[in-house]
Amino acid sequence: MGSDMKPRKDRRFKQWNKTKIALLTEPRSSGRRPSLEGFTYDLSIGGARLHSPESLEVGALLRLEVHLSRTGETLRVEAIVKWRRFDETAKVYEMGVEFQHTSMVTVLALMKDLHDGRSSLAPKSAAAEADVRS
Repeated sequence: MGSDMKPRKDRRFKQWNKTKIALLTEPRSSGRRPSLEGFTYDLSIGGARLHSPESLEVGALLRLEVHLSRTGETLRVEAIVKWRRFDETAKVYEMGVEFQHTSMVTVLALMKDLHDGRSSLAPKSAAAEADVRS
């Protein structure tokens, strides 16, 4: 493991979430790969453990559509693959991904799912809770 590997301190939840994985490649790339079906697990505000039938390169930029099982919402977020290994028992690739948050709405949806499992569609209460927790 590289020197930049450090234990995550974020609150994590060990729940399986069905996830669509799209590899973000050069815009002019002719052979666009179809999205993969996978699962996220060990989800936190900063990233997740991703299980995929295909190996993805460390450093690859992904677009994930995570169906949050607790709230029923779909989280759309970009992520970078930080590490990977093959899980012999499950016969899947396991990868650690770090989220690249570009939207406060994404962060709030994830916080709601992680902290209380309720929908984040009420921006007023979500913003108030974000203020309380910061």
